[in-house]
Amino acid sequence: MKLTLHLPGLAWYDAHDGADVCRDLSTPALSLLLARGQRSACAAVPSQHLLQSFSLPAPAMAATLARQAGLNTAGRHWLIADPVNLRVDRDRALLGDIGIMNLAQSEADQLIASLNQLFAEDGFTFHAPTPARWFISLPAATGASFTPLPDVIGQDINHHLPGGQNGMRWSRYLNEMQMLLYTHAANDARELRGDTPVNSLWLWGEQGADSPAPTAFAPLLYSDNPLYQALAAECGMAIEAAPYQFAGLQGEHVHLVLDHLEAAAQFRDAWGWRETLKRLEQDWFAPMLAALKAGKLQVLELSCDGDAGFTLRITPRQLWKFWQPGQPLATLYPQ
Repeated sequence: MKLTLHLPGLAWYDAHDGADVCRDLSTPALSLLLARGQRSACAAVPSQHLLQSFSLPAPAMAATLARQAGLNTAGRHWLIADPVNLRVDRDRALLGDIGIMNLAQSEADQLIASLNQLFAEDGFTFHAPTPARWFISLPAATGASFTPLPDVIGQDINHHLPGGQNGMRWSRYLNEMQMLLYTHAANDARELRGDTPVNSLWLWGEQGADSPAPTAFAPLLYSDNPLYQALAAECGMAIEAAPYQFAGLQGEHVHLVLDHLEAAAQFRDAWGWRETLKRLEQDWFAPMLAALKAGKLQVLELSCDGDAGFTLRITPRQLWKFWQPGQPLATLYPQ
């Protein structure tokens, strides 16, 4: 078997804190793989692997996701308008996605109705086919550039506001959306219940009729990530849920996106990240190392994102470098 494994969040996203977060963390199998494999530093934003895998020059996927959600996308430009929560932290505004909110469809419908009323004269139509993912259909291209949501979760949005020729215009639109949501009765009711309010939208993924289509890169992909699942379905790739452990993989060349660490890394949950990494050591890294030693795994290609991201390739032959002791994950970060 050859395994191509992408592990978003394996490298702690705040590289300057990475060594401290990893201190005294025992992952002997991962440490041995890091020491004896061929490793290259490769800083990357979270969306980069998704786009490169499907040969997309930009994250143009709004119409694809809207169509898969049952919307008629013909003749319009589309934007993803994901419901999010912004939290002020000193001089920053940090973004949390739908994963931190328990949003009902009835609440989404109320918010969408108000947004449609506000932006009717602009020709925008808001849609919420599910509480978790919203869309805007537009009469023409925006003329702006947007940062993909995966690259902004847990980040300061002030560095990721709309850009391009019409970036200022779309920043004003976004401000109007935020003002409406901030004062909406549905959010007032959520806050009274102690629920996180939807106080902003995140705009991204613009797609028109001339946007390039994703390209299949493997017969089968294992992933629980909805974006990978959507693009795989669009280009006819088979996709299955990621198994709980290495033993559940099947095939000659297996492609796997394992996002167990991603949320903890995005929200800087050091304890949760460390505990998850310990489970990955038991369920994935140790069995992969054993499979390499037994010759059952001929090649392991591992990648992860972040400022301290890297790629690693290792074969059974490289494990014989007995003079190279294990390399703790903490040594990958600036000291």
